[in-house]
Amino acid sequence: MDGNYKFKEIHVVLKNGKQVAIRKTELADAAHLLQTIRSYLPQSSFIPKMEQELTMTISQAEEWISSFIEKENSLQLVAVYEDQIIGNIELTGSSRKVMAHSAMIGMGMIGGWRNSGLGTALIRAVIDWAQQSPVLELLWLQLYSENELALALYRKMGFVDAGLIKGFFKKDGRYSDCLTMTLMVK
Repeated sequence: MDGNYKFKEIHVVLKNGKQVAIRKTELADAAHLLQTIRSYLPQSSFIPKMEQELTMTISQAEEWISSFIEKENSLQLVAVYEDQIIGNIELTGSSRKVMAHSAMIGMGMIGGWRNSGLGTALIRAVIDWAQQSPVLELLWLQLYSENELALALYRKMGFVDAGLIKGFFKKDGRYSDCLTMTLMVK
C-alpha cells in the first residue's frame, strides 16, 4: 500500500512572510533533494552525518524515495520555495512487525530557513499524517542534547524525553550526548 496516499500538499506562510509548499517527495526530486542535503549537511553541527559520508547516487536516491512511497508506515516530505527544495523530513517506519507501529523522524533544512517556522510546519505535517495512519502509534527521534533550538521545537510539539545516551556522538574528539524523544500519536 502506498504510505503517502493520504498526504495532501499544504502551503504555509512562515515567520519571514514567505509561502512554502510541503508535499510528498517524488522520484523526480532525487537529484534536487541530494543537492539540498549536500548543502545543509556542512551548515549544521547537529546532523550526525559527515558531508563526505553522503555518497548516494541519483539512482540510489530514487530507491530511497521509493522506500517511503511503498511503506504504509513511512512518509517523506519536502519543503519547496520558488521551485527549490529547502528542507525535508522523513518518517521511517520500522519494517519489523513488533515495531511497525513506530516511526523515526529525521529532518534537515538549508541554514537560512532555520528559525523561520519551517521546522514546526514540517513536524506538524508528519504528526498530522501519522495521526491519520492506520498503522502508526509512536513517533520517535534522536538529537544532540545540546541542540537547544531543536529541543524547544520538539517539546513544543509534545515530544517527551525518553532517554539519554552519554557520549553517543563523537566528532573531532568531542563527545556529545544523544537524547531520545517520543510522541504517542494514538
